[in-house]
Amino acid sequence: MRPPSGLRDGDEGVPPPRSSPALRGLPPPASPAAGPPPGSAPPRLVSAATGPAVPPPPPPPRPGSAQARRGALGSAHPIMALRRPALLLLLPLLGCRLLAVELTSSNTKPVVQEFQSVELSCIIKSTVTPDPRIEWKKIRDGETSYVFFDNKMQGDFATRAEILSRTSLVIKNTTRMDTATYRCEVAAPSDTKTIDEINIQLTVQVKPMTPRCTVPKAVPVGKTASLHCHENEGYPKSTYSWYRNSEPLSPDTKSNAKFQNSSYTLNPTTGTLVFHAVHKGDTGRYSCIATNDAGFAKCEEQEMEVYDLNIGGIIGGVLVVVAVLVLITLGICCAYRRGYFANSKESAESYKTPAKPDGVNYIRTDDEKYPGMAFGFSSNKVTE
Repeated sequence: MRPPSGLRDGDEGVPPPRSSPALRGLPPPASPAAGPPPGSAPPRLVSAATGPAVPPPPPPPRPGSAQARRGALGSAHPIMALRRPALLLLLPLLGCRLLAVELTSSNTKPVVQEFQSVELSCIIKSTVTPDPRIEWKKIRDGETSYVFFDNKMQGDFATRAEILSRTSLVIKNTTRMDTATYRCEVAAPSDTKTIDEINIQLTVQVKPMTPRCTVPKAVPVGKTASLHCHENEGYPKSTYSWYRNSEPLSPDTKSNAKFQNSSYTLNPTTGTLVFHAVHKGDTGRYSCIATNDAGFAKCEEQEMEVYDLNIGGIIGGVLVVVAVLVLITLGICCAYRRGYFANSKESAESYKTPAKPDGVNYIRTDDEKYPGMAFGFSSNKVTE
């Protein structure tokens, strides 16, 4: 009996004939020329050692097919099964976070110029407390003071600060002393996390004052000249630049052809300009400008003259001074020899009694005994 068309001996669903070799435990005869007809199932493999037929593995599904999509979903199911317990454990934690007071700020490092207004932003991101308590504190140089406490402004902020949008702080007419760290603290008793805080770093910039400039009036050629410029009012600290005849002096002399012959050092931080060996070309009007982020200030121009050193004149001047000293010394010596510097004792010892004329015997008076006395009574007695 022949099998139906499209099936061979041993195919599934069709029993082999009695004379088939499979019934005798032998493999079916190979037919290399004939292959399975299109659309038929792959043939079963029959092993003489094992006996039963072993089906081959199914071919992999085509990418994008419905079978491939079902397989991908099936492989993801174990991962989702593992994640569900973890999500269930996180739900209480997420609930606690939703019930916690949390603060944020639109700008944690505001910068403002002196005498202007500034807003320190403090925003309540989440809370369930209807009326939380708000406090602002100022921290400067390690000391903490209240700015807003018990719904009132404290200290000098009472007249120039206010609360905006329930939590933000607005400071008017800021000064350099307002540069500090400000802390916004919110207490919400109904939340699971009852307190939160945020720090705001405020910087108040101050424009420089007119710097003090020191410029030497005159310097001889080849000598060192130091020019100084400084001011201590600006914040942040100022940097300095020097000008000669309204032209800026470059910190690097090699970068500008006009100053390649100059030998100077310019320090923008300290404002010091040092000429190591001035020459005639360094003569001019010098000015300095102090600059920071808030502005700048300039000192008035000052003239510095560089003159040639007159060696002959210096030598002549020294000779004149020496000659004058010699003449003074000779004059003193001559006066001493002539007795102009004798004292009164030498004058008294050199006094001589006048001679006695005509045999008259004179009695010496007190004035004669004690020369130089211009007071007292004296009696002149004459004896014959």
